[in-house]
Amino acid sequence: MRKKREFRIDLHVHSVFSGESLARPEDIVEAAISKGLDGICITEHGSLYASAPFEELKRKTGFPIFRGVELATDAGHMLVYGVRDSDWDDWGKDIVCNAQEVILRARALGGVAVPAHPCRLAERRGYVGEPKIVLDERIASLRYLAAIEVCNGKHSGNPSICEVLGRFAKSLGLGQTGGSDAHIPEDVGRSYTVFRTPILTEEDLVKALLSLSYYPQNEGLPHFSTSDSRPA
Repeated sequence: MRKKREFRIDLHVHSVFSGESLARPEDIVEAAISKGLDGICITEHGSLYASAPFEELKRKTGFPIFRGVELATDAGHMLVYGVRDSDWDDWGKDIVCNAQEVILRARALGGVAVPAHPCRLAERRGYVGEPKIVLDERIASLRYLAAIEVCNGKHSGNPSICEVLGRFAKSLGLGQTGGSDAHIPEDVGRSYTVFRTPILTEEDLVKALLSLSYYPQNEGLPHFSTSDSRPA
């Protein structure tokens, strides 16, 4: 059997356990499989413990399910990957965290941190056309980031956002990820990250994110170009 060259993971998914999603775990996994994804990462708001029920589903289905957390920080939302429940112990829950502290804590525990959707659209009065894309420049001064979430499913219909964020990530020497930010099963896989090698463990995921050998993708669209954003 020919070895699969690419491994597609939606790195930003929310479920009913987030308190603001309608997506049941079984429906999320079914949607991911039906869309040809090779894995998903559940990133509930504020709590790593909240996604613990997915461990049983992972055992039952054999489908790669990773667990992270999305935290509110003074530099926007931050996705943390590769940390364990007992080590993280829901640190940062229900508060606005210091972004640099989040990054350093994740790093000390063997994980990585990635800013989520670090931009906004600014409507310009009297202007006809696409709204202005405003980058969250606060992240430019942060140390030890692994990557930037360049493709977010909520913006998948506006590829120019991926292009702007891709150039921003490249200017900072950071990787570029994609995640759907799904809150309903139908949105799972709208954006995802394409890795060069299979990702089967949390350790694999962290190692891969630090390698920069991956690229973000929006569902159903050609690979966007940020000039060498896709590894050779």
